[in-house]
Amino acid sequence: MASGKETPRQKMIGMMYLVLTALLALQVSNAVLEKFAIINETLATLIEDGKKKSEATMQAIIEEAGKSQSPKVVEAKDKAQKVRDLTKTTIEYIDGLKLRMLKQSGTDKVTENVINDHSSKVATMMIDPNSKDQEGKKYEKLLNDYVKQISELSGIKEFDKLAKPPKEIPLFAGDEDHVRKDYLTFTFENTPVIAALASVTQTETKILEYEARALDKLREDAGADRISFDQFVPMVRAKSSVVAAGAKYEAQMFLTGSSTAILPEFYKDGAKLNVIEDKTGVKMGKVEFIASGGNYDSHGFAKKSFK
Repeated sequence: MASGKETPRQKMIGMMYLVLTALLALQVSNAVLEKFAIINETLATLIEDGKKKSEATMQAIIEEAGKSQSPKVVEAKDKAQKVRDLTKTTIEYIDGLKLRMLKQSGTDKVTENVINDHSSKVATMMIDPNSKDQEGKKYEKLLNDYVKQISELSGIKEFDKLAKPPKEIPLFAGDEDHVRKDYLTFTFENTPVIAALASVTQTETKILEYEARALDKLREDAGADRISFDQFVPMVRAKSSVVAAGAKYEAQMFLTGSSTAILPEFYKDGAKLNVIEDKTGVKMGKVEFIASGGNYDSHGFAKKSFK
């Protein structure tokens, strides 16, 4: 998950899930339920990848913030830590919810019995308004609170709702059977255990996607994307390399810097150039070519431009 946006793989899995949800509404077959099991397992892999990326981003923010006492940098680090803590707490709650769903089938992991369980035990657990634990309401509130809090911490206002009713999902917005349903009913009504698990696991991947976007934003605020230069060379850029006697010579003096941790790449007209190392240790792209003539002006000069 590493840019903050969904990868093609995540988009494909999300679309597969929506298609299977539509098929599930028509007919519950073992073949459909087996596909939900596959998607649930694949999404679990994406979740682990997302957690690793978030930890790496958080570490980069901590390292950068440790080099600066700037209030902006310190604030970005503190908010990033709160984003991490919020996400961990949210994922832990949802993982616990998934275990409670599995217990409805008398197990603590996905088995053939879970895949073949066509009952609506989880639907009752999540939707029944008379349920003692009110699992569904707690879950929906958790998702709404997460979006609100991560938006406030990151400053990103474009996060979409996680607990989205079918009228806000293009694929189902025109379906008369679904458009009047609320989020919980649409997600869990007549839904077998494995399909409910896949739905909740998919939501976890969205949460980690939101976290990645928030951390990337806060990483920029903390300056963790800045390049630290550790080599400098004084240079002079002359307005003209030829000056007549009595005329003024003009030039700009400046420092150019590079980082020993980065191997830069240089291109001329799309062609990669050789990289040479100056005696100071600064790496530079070597530009050399045979000058060609043509289109001379009245003074005998021909102008050329290069990218």
